[in-house]
Amino acid sequence: MMPVGCHVSIAGGVEKAPQRAKNLGCETFQIFTQNQRQWRSVVIDEQTAASFREQRKLMGFEQYPIFSHASYLINMCASDPDNLKRSRAALMDELERCDALGIEYLVIHPGAHGGRGEEWGITTIADTLKEALDKIAPEVTILSETTAGQGTALGYRLEQLAEIIRQADVRDKVQVCLDTCHLFAAGYALHSLEGIQEFWKKFDEILGWQKVKCIHLNDSLKPLGSRKDRHAELGTGEMGEEVFRYLVRKTQVPGILEIPNGDEAFKRNIRLLKSIRTD
Repeated sequence: MMPVGCHVSIAGGVEKAPQRAKNLGCETFQIFTQNQRQWRSVVIDEQTAASFREQRKLMGFEQYPIFSHASYLINMCASDPDNLKRSRAALMDELERCDALGIEYLVIHPGAHGGRGEEWGITTIADTLKEALDKIAPEVTILSETTAGQGTALGYRLEQLAEIIRQADVRDKVQVCLDTCHLFAAGYALHSLEGIQEFWKKFDEILGWQKVKCIHLNDSLKPLGSRKDRHAELGTGEMGEEVFRYLVRKTQVPGILEIPNGDEAFKRNIRLLKSIRTD
């Protein structure tokens, strides 16, 4: 069965996140390693890193991997050369912080090509990933996240993710994070059992399920194929509960909630996921 958790605040310091995750009922969790709205890089000192690792152990989060989400400012195929350079530097900083904290996976959105075209964007993303992983070789795996396909964002088709991974050619250091809301918005019919099973089969054919290391569990406020990224609590949007019931029973890949309405919503939805794993 799927271990479940949510995205947790790092207010007051990253070392406080494991206790917060425990209080929310998490079995795994995801964080930002710094304020994701700023470019200025934060260096994790040895004391902070040691405290985070100790708290993770004390709170019982060593059984499953945990996750960091990269800053939304990073665009791995930015059309502006200066922004691309800054994004590549920020990605390497993200990897270094994850490595210091012992976080196994870094989730990142592939990027938006800004009108340069899909082919150029995919090649540039692959080059960005390869450059980062060639220069920095921590025990961290990058997870390229599926997107809703807003604007010129890439990663909304499975074929795009497969080509990014193929071109990056960095062995197993780039894998996949699925986001149920994004997939639904991109046109994958996850609101019916038939649609879920069809997607499952298609993903296995194009990428292989062994590449999925995290699943973001979010309902969608917007309808199927809207190409709009608007998360909702489970069962309150356009998708219903069937996909979440299927996933928590079908896979042992960790599931992370990224839903609105704060800590009480996280607690409520974590309880729901745990209940439908076995009912």
